[in-house]
Amino acid sequence: MADSQRFAFTKIAVSDLNAQSAFYSAVLGQVVRHRVSGGEGDDAFSEVVMGSPDGDGPSLLLVHHLHRETPPPGEAVLGFAVADVERVVGAAEKAGGVVCAPPRSLPGQALRVAQLQDPEGHALEIIQHI
Repeated sequence: MADSQRFAFTKIAVSDLNAQSAFYSAVLGQVVRHRVSGGEGDDAFSEVVMGSPDGDGPSLLLVHHLHRETPPPGEAVLGFAVADVERVVGAAEKAGGVVCAPPRSLPGQALRVAQLQDPEGHALEIIQHI
């Protein structure tokens, strides 16, 4: 099972998706792989998924929450792709982590996601391709 788990992305909250994606493209050669939007109410978001031109390695996700203030820079969300979100959430709880949002399927996406915090409070997003 360990072979199917990998570091997949880093996510940062931004105020201006277009300006930020242009910056990471011009300065660091990142390309836009796709755009995603979803959620409702305070959870509504738009997101740009970027990565290297060759498609290798982890992604950089830029997220803008439509109805929330953008938090100050400093904390990122670490993303991990896993084979079984529920198993990882259970393991996190046993190891002292906190479940911030339990596993759920994203409408229109072939993904299950959960949000966690490690024992020191760092944000983690766990995804499972279904």
